[in-house]
Order: sequence, then structure tokens, then C-alpha cells
Amino acid sequence: MCQHDSIPSWLLKPAQNLPIKSSNRLNFLRKTIQHISAIFSNELYLSLEANKAGFLQQIDPRCKFIVLLSFILITNFAQSFGLLGILFIISCLYAKLSKILIWRLVKRVWLVIPLFLLICSIPALFNQVVVGKELVVVLAANPLRSIFPNGLYISDNGAQTVGLLFLRSGISLSFAYVLMVTTPWHDLTKGLSLLKVPVGFILILEMTYRYIFLLSNLALQMSEARFLRSIGKLSHRENRRFLGHAIALLFIKANYLATEIFSAMRLRGYTHKVVSLKTLRLRVTDWVFLVNNLLILIVLFILTRG
Repeated sequence: MCQHDSIPSWLLKPAQNLPIKSSNRLNFLRKTIQHISAIFSNELYLSLEANKAGFLQQIDPRCKFIVLLSFILITNFAQSFGLLGILFIISCLYAKLSKILIWRLVKRVWLVIPLFLLICSIPALFNQVVVGKELVVVLAANPLRSIFPNGLYISDNGAQTVGLLFLRSGISLSFAYVLMVTTPWHDLTKGLSLLKVPVGFILILEMTYRYIFLLSNLALQMSEARFLRSIGKLSHRENRRFLGHAIALLFIKANYLATEIFSAMRLRGYTHKVVSLKTLRLRVTDWVFLVNNLLILIVLFILTRG
């Protein structure tokens, strides 16, 4: 008897990669796993960027923190678009010198919170919210009309307010993004401790940073286990039930782990001090970086007062 005669015909057919239909309710679990996995891939990206041989990667974390925080403060006091344009160029210049891709900076910063703020502040463009001179008339004035008798138009003050809000948030987050990408987390906390930042504040930052990955790993394990046990379609009700149970379990787990982790830290000799294998010392390059940026900040501060 031939071997092919004993094997069903459907088993001899080549495998086919069928597209996943949008109606498949397992997409909820797939998307959940993808979004949680993105947290770990983002941490890997930050580690790779911080270890590049860029300009800011070679600067002491204390100097970077002081300078970039000063730029953020200047940004939030800026009242002119010209000054904000200069600050935007400075942030892009530091990103370029640090081998950070500009398109990635725009994607990770400008297309998230600043864009959301811009959309939410659209009503402030119109004269019904912020009064000003006419720029673009949407609806002409008509005293006989019950709705918008004075007309509806985009005012100059409204456009300026929305533009300043958008640029300030985007530029401030750009400087913060450059700081986080070019500085390893343990070096940043070490620098904050040397700057005499309260230990309790640094401890909260460290524990929050670690809890993000710990709880994300637990959520990823639950989602993967649920996905492997699921067959066929899942209803929206089942997905909501799973999500509610997962949130409750993570909350209980976080409360339980709080005591366990702190006890383990105490047993391993934790003394509320920030420890790093890298010794931070100010070099000539760091002092030159501080002096140059101090001069730039003085000029920008004078421009903000003017």
C-alpha cells in the first residue's frame, strides 16, 4: 500500500497563511500583548540610544539635567514664536548631535501629547472663547440669528494662545525626551542624588520605574496565558470580564509585592542610598558645556523679558 494512500488528502495540501479577519475577537488579546510588549522594546531602545557615542551621552548627567531643565523653564516663559523657534532648533540640534533620529523624536513626542493638546484646544481658536481680531471668518455676523449673532471666526488671540500651548508642550517634552534617551536610568538617579534631590523623591522614582516593568510583565503573562487557552471567538462581555479581573489581580499583586520587595531590599543591605557602578566626575568637557549653555540661557532669558 502506498504511503500517500494512507494519508488524508487535506493533510497533503500545502499550508496556507490565511489573513486574520477583523471580526475575530482574539484581536483584543493580540493587541493587548503587542502594546505590553512595546513597553519592553521601548526600554531596549532607550538602553541602545544611551550607549551610543553621541554628544550628550558623554556629558555628566548632572550637567545635562541642569541645562535641559533650564531650557524647559525658559520654554514655558517664552511669549514669542520666534523665541520658541530658536528653542526648537536647539532641541533638534542636541538630538542630532546625540545621534537621535529627528523623525523618531517627532513621532514619539510631537505626535502624542502636543497633538492631543492641539486637538483639545481647537475651541479656543474661536472668538466665542478667546476674543480678538478676525483672522478667518467661519460665520458672518447676523443680529437676527439666534446662534452666534456676533459671528464665528478664528481670532488672533485665540490662534496665538493655541500656538503657544502647542509649541511650549512639544519643545518642553523634546528636551525631556533628549535627557531620558541620552542618560541611563541609574546614572540619572545617581546624578539627582549628587544634586541633593531628596532621597524620598528619588526612591519613589526608582520604585515606580521598576514597578512599571514588573506589573507589565505580569500583565503580559496573563494575556499570553489567556490567548493560548482561548479557542474561537470571544464576546465583548468576556473581554471586559477578563480586563476587569486582570486589573483587580494586578492591584492585589502590587499591594502584596510592596511589602515583599521592600523586605527583600532590606535583607540585601538597602540603606536608602543611590548606588551606581559608574563614578560621576566633572571633566573639562562638562564645564565647557555648562558655560556655553549658561551664556545661551542668559541671552534667551533676556529675550523672554524683552
